[in-house]
Amino acid sequence: MARLQAIGAVRAGLVALMMLPVSGLAQQDGAGEQSAPDYSLPAVVERMQAYQAEAREALEAREAAYAGRLADARQRLDQARNRLAGLETEGGRLEASFDDNKAELNRKAELLNDKIGALKELLGVFQQNASDLIGAFVTSPTSIQYPDRDVWLEGFANRMRNASEVSSVDDIRALWFEIQREIAASDDIVRLRTEVADPDGSVTERDLVRVGTFNLLDAGADPAYLAWDAGRQQPRVLARQPAGGELERVAGYVAAEQGLHALAVDPTGGTLLELLVEKPTLRERIDQGGLVGYTILFLGALSLLLALVKLADLGLISLRMASQDRDPGQPRADNPLGRLLATWSAHRHDDPETVQMRLHDRVAKETARIERFSVFLVIIAAVAPLMGLLGTVVGMINTFQAITLFGTGDPQTMAGGISQALITTVLGLVVAVPAVLLHALVAARGRALVTVLRQRSAALSGDALAMRHGGVRAAPPSMPAAAPSPA
Repeated sequence: MARLQAIGAVRAGLVALMMLPVSGLAQQDGAGEQSAPDYSLPAVVERMQAYQAEAREALEAREAAYAGRLADARQRLDQARNRLAGLETEGGRLEASFDDNKAELNRKAELLNDKIGALKELLGVFQQNASDLIGAFVTSPTSIQYPDRDVWLEGFANRMRNASEVSSVDDIRALWFEIQREIAASDDIVRLRTEVADPDGSVTERDLVRVGTFNLLDAGADPAYLAWDAGRQQPRVLARQPAGGELERVAGYVAAEQGLHALAVDPTGGTLLELLVEKPTLRERIDQGGLVGYTILFLGALSLLLALVKLADLGLISLRMASQDRDPGQPRADNPLGRLLATWSAHRHDDPETVQMRLHDRVAKETARIERFSVFLVIIAAVAPLMGLLGTVVGMINTFQAITLFGTGDPQTMAGGISQALITTVLGLVVAVPAVLLHALVAARGRALVTVLRQRSAALSGDALAMRHGGVRAAPPSMPAAAPSPA
């Protein structure tokens, strides 16, 4: 056995020698040249023994280090076991304490229910009133003067709901006080200063007048109605103010120091004023008509302009005819009567039939000129309702398309098409009715002038016939009494 160990040691020493650098085995002579390594058995055995000694020392050092670490680990393990035992003991104690506390809590809850007894229904009423008051106070403009009331009411309602504690008399008195203060403030008219939100989102500090719980009025340079924003808990300027003289009343009311003054208030606390903002203006209603609505309005403006121009033209013709009638011996070409007289003067020596035909032709030409462009009023009066009907059809098509895409759950998706359908119909009628009336007026004035010309033509034809049979030359007759007065 010892021999085998020696052989193994020899092998190990040989391997170690093979791994050593050559410089360790060779020696240098005085000339700097290396001597041949000594591979004799004694030298090999000596080196092997030295290597074994070094390996043994390193192994012993490692074993000592491992032994120290093992002892340290065992010590920490013992400490962890001791701590675990202590924690298990503490856990058991805490579980026992938890069970005791749970039992005690159940006993206290039963005792609380026994103590509350008939007060439970009363506390439920308090909780319901507090919950209702939260919404009332949040939406009330009195929150400007009494903020954070909803926070206290919410805590009070939670205590009543959970029955975690019995409310004191002071809490009940505080609830009663808040109710009484809101009732008293509902008919107060007070001036105050606070921040107000503008429509563009900016916030400025302004002087206000609170008229009970109905309205807030801007008491600055531009008096106006304000709305209470319950979400932001601050007043804000309405995007649109009431029309008429309401703002003048507001200005007089906020500027007054004493006496009685009229003021329109919103009994709903601002709901009607909010709906006023949603009400479209005349321009917005016209915009709802779209292209068809604008076309109808263009036709209406055209008919009005045409009627005014035509009435002015007929009035000027009437004035010139009246002036011509005062001087029938000097026919002028600037009016129908003068041209009729000029025609009679030019052909009065012809036979009566020729004179009558010439006069009849002149009256026909003057009639066409007098009635010129009047037909467009009739056309516009007939086309405007048809275009309104066209807009109605287009609006209903848009409505059915919205129903197809979005269904009938949201009426706002159909409001655009319905508005277009109704607005265009209204616009068509609004244009057609005045166009018919204007055409009737223009036609009546024109017929009066044509009637005068026909009467004078008949008189001149009679004079021509009398001249032929009587041989006398008659002067142009004066204008008949039925002539229209100048416009």
